[in-house]
Amino acid sequence: MNNPNLTASEIGMLWTQYIQNSMSLQMMNYFYKTVEDTDIRDVVKKARDLTNNGKEQIAHLFHQEMIPVPDGFSDSDVDLTAPRLFTDPFMLFFLETMGKAGTLAYSVSQAASSRKDVRELFTNYLHNMSGLYNLVVDTALEKGLYVRPPMITKPSEVEYIEGKTYLSNGLNPFNKRTLNSIEISHLFENTKTNYIGSSLCTGFAQTTDSKEISDYMKRGKAISDKHINLFTKTLSDSDLDVPSTWDIGVTDSTTRVFSDKLMMFLFSVLSATGQGNYATASTASMRYDLVADYQRISIEIALFAKAGVNIMLKHGWLEEPPQAPNRKELMKK
Repeated sequence: MNNPNLTASEIGMLWTQYIQNSMSLQMMNYFYKTVEDTDIRDVVKKARDLTNNGKEQIAHLFHQEMIPVPDGFSDSDVDLTAPRLFTDPFMLFFLETMGKAGTLAYSVSQAASSRKDVRELFTNYLHNMSGLYNLVVDTALEKGLYVRPPMITKPSEVEYIEGKTYLSNGLNPFNKRTLNSIEISHLFENTKTNYIGSSLCTGFAQTTDSKEISDYMKRGKAISDKHINLFTKTLSDSDLDVPSTWDIGVTDSTTRVFSDKLMMFLFSVLSATGQGNYATASTASMRYDLVADYQRISIEIALFAKAGVNIMLKHGWLEEPPQAPNRKELMKK
């Protein structure tokens, strides 16, 4: 039985996942080359193998459908002989963050697909990514590296919101409602992801030989640190524990590891993920001050992302996604 042609959504999702997998593979290759802890090496190897398999399966499907395989990223985008730039704990933290983003991305891709083989492909990716995430968390827990979210007292009864003050209470600095569990969850997770972003910016800024890229990464670090301070203060104001810092994530190496193209692409992915996280947190939060904070800093992320796209366009680093034919141009005959 012949499969129907791939839909625009399926092509777009497959294309995006191929590009991102090709980028992640180069990072996993470097992590595997420089990791020291044997248990963490096993986790990195699993992540590397899953990423490579996913990349090859999509390439095979594109060949079958006679669709050009994207250039993506290759061995030329990483120097595997470069000294160690990231510590073992950072590698786990990075894999935890990417695991969360990956399960969400594959879930969306599966939901946007209609052809059975494509749905099965993304279902398999989702299953594998979920297993990898569990392995990352289990390993971090065993090594005492996992940072747990804050604890709150268990509720003793079901309660209902009474009046609009529950929503607007955060606007009064002298009478702020304490955070609810959903708000705490988003503040905590966004703090953790910004720690990852700040560490990556530090590592990339000190290893690139481009002032333009270094300045961009320094700007990204300043934004991440600013957002960390905002989130941790909000948590502290409700007498909640905040995630500990991971300053040991980056070594003092100044030797280039990754190409500027790869570093900039990674931050385009992280910026998009951050914007999505903030939008979700804004929608889920029921204190108006939190909603206002998320909306305000989302603009900051959007401007940072736009500046990154401009740099990538300037250097010809952005591949063009498959697009619909321009009928107006085709009819000019």
